[in-house]
Amino acid sequence: MAVQKLTDEAKVLPDFSNDFSWLKDNLTTVRGFLQDADQQSPNNEGVKQWLEKGGTSKDIKERMRYIIEDVNKLKLLREVFPASDVSPSTSHSVERKKSYLLPSVHSVGIESKVDDMLRLLDNNASPIIAVVGMGGIGNSYLLQHVYHNVKERYDKSIWLSFSLSYSISTLQCDIASHLGLGQQNKSEGISHERAAELIHENLKGKRYLVVLDDLWEAREDLLSKLGLLTGDNGYCKILVSTRNREVCTILNAHIYEMQCLLEKESWSLFCFYAFKGGKAPNHQIEEVGRDIVKQCGNLPLAIKMVAASLPKTTMPRDWVRKLHRLKEVIIADDDQILPILRLSYFTLPARLKACFAFLSFFPKVEQINCEYLLYLWIGEGFIPAGEGQWEAAWDCINQLTNLCLLQQWEQYEDGPCCKLVNYCKSHDLLHDLAITISKENKCIFSVEEASKGENSDCCRILLGMKDVNDPPISERRLVWLRTLSLSQNWRITNIPGNLFTAMRGLRVLELSGTRISKLPQSLGKMKLLKILNLNGTKIEKVPECVRHLKSLLFLALPPRCKNLPVWINEVKCLQHLQCKGVTRMPKGISKLVALRTLRSDWLDLSSKGDRFMGPNDFVHMTQLQELSLDVNNEMDSRIEEGILALLVKMRRLTICNSIAKDLELPKKMAAMEDLESLIIWSFAVGSWICDMANLRELELKWCDCSNYPELQTMPSLVRLELSGNDSCKELPKAFGQRGPRRVYTPALPQN
Repeated sequence: MAVQKLTDEAKVLPDFSNDFSWLKDNLTTVRGFLQDADQQSPNNEGVKQWLEKGGTSKDIKERMRYIIEDVNKLKLLREVFPASDVSPSTSHSVERKKSYLLPSVHSVGIESKVDDMLRLLDNNASPIIAVVGMGGIGNSYLLQHVYHNVKERYDKSIWLSFSLSYSISTLQCDIASHLGLGQQNKSEGISHERAAELIHENLKGKRYLVVLDDLWEAREDLLSKLGLLTGDNGYCKILVSTRNREVCTILNAHIYEMQCLLEKESWSLFCFYAFKGGKAPNHQIEEVGRDIVKQCGNLPLAIKMVAASLPKTTMPRDWVRKLHRLKEVIIADDDQILPILRLSYFTLPARLKACFAFLSFFPKVEQINCEYLLYLWIGEGFIPAGEGQWEAAWDCINQLTNLCLLQQWEQYEDGPCCKLVNYCKSHDLLHDLAITISKENKCIFSVEEASKGENSDCCRILLGMKDVNDPPISERRLVWLRTLSLSQNWRITNIPGNLFTAMRGLRVLELSGTRISKLPQSLGKMKLLKILNLNGTKIEKVPECVRHLKSLLFLALPPRCKNLPVWINEVKCLQHLQCKGVTRMPKGISKLVALRTLRSDWLDLSSKGDRFMGPNDFVHMTQLQELSLDVNNEMDSRIEEGILALLVKMRRLTICNSIAKDLELPKKMAAMEDLESLIIWSFAVGSWICDMANLRELELKWCDCSNYPELQTMPSLVRLELSGNDSCKELPKAFGQRGPRRVYTPALPQN
């Protein structure tokens, strides 16, 4: 595929023929060898030395640089190197396969440990309790169980996740967010000391629970710097998970020693992931399986990872081969868990390797929005373009989940439009592995390293949540840079005008959570840029440079940006447009025929001249999957005529009737067979809605829902909210008995 794409492009370049001939002759051979070497044991010294030698070969490197730079100059750089030839698994060939509400994790031996921790919490003599154990033993998992068991007992409950090099400012902001203090310490630019005082004043006299998760190292003044002083009363508890016993000494914490699983528990966990909870198919497989469990050292994470990656056959020789590789890896390193994780990584197909390593893009403390993660993968080129691209991207998430490299769940989010959102997260150790692998592949994570001039060949600079003041990037030619992330660095107020002049290959630019108010015009030269995230910035007007980003797929604007320019239709590849401050769309936006998500404020489509988008413009926007629509006096007839039925690919729809006239939701909307979320305000709703088999989330606000008893027949519904209707006093008793449902009925207004 790579050779064919270069062949097609080379036809228009007479002077490119010599370089292309060399590349064509060598690309297939080298790539084939690399794929073969990649599958060999990571401890094969011969392969390792060859790869290191190849990685430092100046001739190859300079030759490739020369060719790529020429292609760049002629605007012909494309996704010529697909990340994998592996096609999506047919067993997961659906666009979206989601778990139900919370991460589905099988656990053994956790109940007794939770009981132990609850008893310690009831002991007021121990304000700080530290769970200590090696990586992968389940320290954080235990605290998750405890936290969810007891958080309602306290006035305030706060969970803080630490990284190896944590930032006091970032942690203070996280605490302020939990306490409802907003961005006070950000907007005022106050000192660490004053921020700690504000936090302490807010917590004083209250019962609070704080979890410090995965704390690698601590200073004696850590708690005071965070405003967490436990001496105020006997009702404050701090829970810590750590791999370092010295942390317990510094914090003067009571130690709870985390033990490995018992042999019986380890085998039970292994069977769940290797045999889907059943038994081994034969005696030989069981014997090899028990040896594999021993090699995993009774560590839960290692057992899950290895069991999930085992061959799905009943041939003992296939399992013996896996056991031998496992023994080789462990013998080669004194650290038990990390080599096992590396082995699981090295057995992945090339595409999944790239997708997994890119999890390092997100700080460890973050839960990851699956939708955004998929756009990033697509923007980086891990998922080949073309029909079925989104199905292939979701398939990668599902495969990583099945291999225990990811956890998926849905979370109910409050806001102007409540909704279920898909999230995922990786275990702390796996996140560490993703960072390690990324560093080995020319990714930069530290401010100091980004400031140096000798790393001009780096491919990603990831400085999210690093508490930096200005973009710490030296003036150099970053022609290989594909991703730049400066997210959640609120001290950044300005982007230098020449920053992007040498970043011709940039695909992803993440600036959310900074305080920039404008972008330099040099950004407009980024012809390959696909992801631009400006959410949470101080930008009030869409920068003119965006007009020239012809490859842009994803654009997120801050709510303070109230209008879209008329030229927005020139960004023709756009698939995701987030502009929550916008209510009127310019007329030309209907030319964005690839648009999948239009995430705006309530969209007003009334015909007030020819400047703005009207209902008829939906005719061209048939790829739309998300929309919030306000129906006013000049649009009611369009709704009744069924204009919405054109949007057959819709997945999330919020529609509000803001006029006095009674309107009925048109039956033609039943054509939206893929609709998953529907939020309706002040419409009459017919019984036809019960036939929407894929609807998972339904809100009826001040609607005529006299047929509400029939809602219990909807097979996929997991969330229902009814409000503002006096005829609806309670749900039928049978509702929710047909499967796992989360039903929410708020208190009705009193007349």
